[in-house]
Amino acid sequence: MATGWGAASIPLRIALVVLCLALVVFVIGFATKGWSHRKYASEISVPNLRIPVYVEYELGLWAYDVCYTDRTDYRFGSRAASLARQYYQCTDSDIGGFIRTLPCGDWYHAVQALECLGLILMVAALILLFLYFFVQSIKQRKYLLIITALTFGAVAFIVIGVGVYGSKIKDLHHKLGWSFGVTVGSAVLGFVAGIAELIVLLK
Repeated sequence: MATGWGAASIPLRIALVVLCLALVVFVIGFATKGWSHRKYASEISVPNLRIPVYVEYELGLWAYDVCYTDRTDYRFGSRAASLARQYYQCTDSDIGGFIRTLPCGDWYHAVQALECLGLILMVAALILLFLYFFVQSIKQRKYLLIITALTFGAVAFIVIGVGVYGSKIKDLHHKLGWSFGVTVGSAVLGFVAGIAELIVLLK
């Protein structure tokens, strides 16, 4: 049986290209701090002064940003304004700090674990699919079955993870962000790759 790109069927070529794209897209969503966000008005208390600020949270799976910005609806005197400016800042922290301050540790860690499993299975599926293309001993139906199972398994873990995150984060008054959408997009691409693999498997 011939190996290589030229010898592969069109559905299998589609599977390889789309699965590569799915992995790249997933890693972007997995690693970035745009899973959810929240902005609200608050105050910072300092000696003899209460500084109105907007507090903005930007959450990822592994880290988060919190920014304190000027509330343009409030006006200080010049001296107070100068003092207030030093409190307008952003900090980048490990997500553990956010989890410890709110009752979300169990489900947040579950989402992290599910997305990690999705990543592992997707990487494994892609590696095996490359080998299926170019290694004669791997070009067997049983290996294609394993590749297809790994692909759909990765999609399942990713979808369950984003489902839990999407349903739970709203309880904390956060809105879903772009990284969340990117991760969902990677699951869709992974599903398309799995369907292409399944077409080849069922021939």
